[in-house]
Amino acid sequence: MKRFQLDEREEKILNTLVNRGAMSPSQVAAETWILPGEMRTTLQDLSDAGFVLLREDTNSPDGWLVTITNDARGFLNGSLIKK
Repeated sequence: MKRFQLDEREEKILNTLVNRGAMSPSQVAAETWILPGEMRTTLQDLSDAGFVLLREDTNSPDGWLVTITNDARGFLNGSLIKK
């Protein structure tokens, strides 16, 4: 995994997924108070870094489900980010 520096939005998203589990992008946006357009970009960046998985889900209000990866959990456990 490449070295990755998290910004405040990314930390909020990952910590929310750690605490709440898999969610739709709109649920993550509502929980973190991040605008939907910013959420889409940030989730794509986190996905490209291997920190979240975005998968289609017909039961999700957005048609997508976001889950945190084991790599992200390891990164968070090795950092000083409070959960």
